[in-house]
Amino acid sequence: MPATSERLRTGRPEFIFVGDHPAVDFANTLLMVNGQVTDYLRTWTDVVQWLSRTGLSVDPSLKLAAARCGKALENVAELRQAWKAELACLIAGRKVSDEFVERLNRRLAADIFYEKLHRQGKKRFHLVRSISQLRGEQLALAILGRQIAVFLAQANLNYLRRCANTTSCALYFYDTTKNHRRQWCSVTGCGNRHKVAEFRKRQAANLSETTGSA
Repeated sequence: MPATSERLRTGRPEFIFVGDHPAVDFANTLLMVNGQVTDYLRTWTDVVQWLSRTGLSVDPSLKLAAARCGKALENVAELRQAWKAELACLIAGRKVSDEFVERLNRRLAADIFYEKLHRQGKKRFHLVRSISQLRGEQLALAILGRQIAVFLAQANLNYLRRCANTTSCALYFYDTTKNHRRQWCSVTGCGNRHKVAEFRKRQAANLSETTGSA
């Protein structure tokens, strides 16, 4: 987590992780509520720190020379915007576009890595994937593209949700709860605000009934 002084200096709010999958959390780094935009990835350093905080990569080769940071950030933002559009389609009951699938496949094809078979005990083996040979912006895009591809391939997309607080929250999440009845981005956030609002409504209704019967 970046120090408070750094957050104040950069003007970036603290990262949020409520999506229950890195691909969903990536989409949640850009929010627009009531016309107000909150971008958690305002600099290339933010991208590098976010990848570190998610545990996806701490590869030092992600760092770029200052002259390359602007374009690299633009490319990550473009992928994020396209992914958010696909999430909105899924929430609305539509399918992921063929164009986006092709885009991900091109990104996957550009990655460079190898796998090695490791012995695990006497009769068991497992494959270990090497660190990608890509660097900088291309490495970041490969990591993000693969997380999106893994999510689409492995997740039950019927459990993709948007926070029930649609008036002031635009966060997505993957509902991994046992009964798949999660409604809120977080219980302490929108869930708690909903409970408080409902309590105040009941108080107001009870007061109105009391006043009316007096």
